[in-house]
Amino acid sequence: MAHSLIILLHGVGATPAAMAPLAARIASALPHAVIAAPPAALPYDLGEQGYQWFSVDGITEDKRPARIRAALPAFVDTIRGLQRVHGAAPDNTVLAGFSQGAIMALEACTEAWLARHVVAIAGRFAPLPAAWEGRTTVSLVHGTMDGTVPADHSRRAAARLAELGADVHLDLVPRAVHMLAPPIVEAAINALTRPRRLAPI
Repeated sequence: MAHSLIILLHGVGATPAAMAPLAARIASALPHAVIAAPPAALPYDLGEQGYQWFSVDGITEDKRPARIRAALPAFVDTIRGLQRVHGAAPDNTVLAGFSQGAIMALEACTEAWLARHVVAIAGRFAPLPAAWEGRTTVSLVHGTMDGTVPADHSRRAAARLAELGADVHLDLVPRAVHMLAPPIVEAAINALTRPRRLAPI
């Protein structure tokens, strides 16, 4: 993974600094990688600090898909802007997101060739995809005691992506909750360093 661009995507209401535990481990495990951690596009609307890609104020299962879709253009622009700055292309870009950052990364890569690998930590689809960009590997990392985004979302995502022919891996972390605790970070590092299946030509 030398010279890969790894883009870290924080959760709702957080800042890039929230991804520091993962950034530090990546820097140690993959010293040649370039690490970028942008803020989400919008100020957090339920607090005085932090950022969000979409609002979770009054969020419901019915409202979530439209909010994610509305946030996609700004998200894709951010990723492509970082690729331009760092001279990267999708085939050497990794998106590693937590919670809302994972949600956005999964949705953005559903059909578009944006990154060769998505590491989705405590994320989900809304709804499950009908198609997948086959060149993009997916690693789903989820704590089994996550009460904010239950692990069943990653279980269902793994099953659907496998049906669609994706190179997908599911790592369930026992007793882990909705935070970037050391066991979650280590599972994400294992995902980042796992050999990936070669995409069909």
